Amino acid sequence: MKPLKIMSIIIMSLILSNCSNSYVKNKKSITSPDDLSKFINIYCNQNLSTDKVIKMCGNGWSKDLNISENKAVISAVLKIAHVTQHSIVSSEVITQSETSKGVDKTYSLSADSKLNDVSISGYKVISKKVLKEKNGWRTVVLLSYKVS
Repeated sequence: MKPLKIMSIIIMSLILSNCSNSYVKNKKSITSPDDLSKFINIYCNQNLSTDKVIKMCGNGWSKDLNISENKAVISAVLKIAHVTQHSIVSSEVITQSETSKGVDKTYSLSADSKLNDVSISGYKVISKKVLKEKNGWRTVVLLSYKVS
C-alpha cells in the first residue's frame, strides 16, 4: 500500500509541475495585472539561485520590442548587482527625555541601499519569453551569474 501512495504522490507532483511549465510555454499574451503577476511568479520561481550561481528574473514593457528586451535585461542585471555589490548605510537615533508626565521615547531609523561603481559582466541569458500586452510587448528574461 505504501509504494502505491508514494507513486501517486510522485505522479501528481509531475503533473502539477508540467501544468506550470505548459502554462509558461503556451502563454502568448497578458490580459490583466493578475495575469502578469501569475506568469512572472511561475516563470521566475522555477529557477532558483544556488551558492555558486545567482539567477535573477527581469521584465520590461515597451511598444518597441527591442526596448522591452533591453529593459528586461537591465532589470535583472540591477537585481544581480543589488545582491552582489550593494551596501546599506543606516542611521539610528534613540532619544529619551523626562517630562512631568513621565519619559518620552522616540526612535528613528533610516536606511539607504547604495550601488556605487558597479560592474556586472559575465552574466548569461538563460531564457527569454516575449508576450503581447495591450498595445506593446512584455519581455521576461532569466539571467544567471556565476559567483566567484
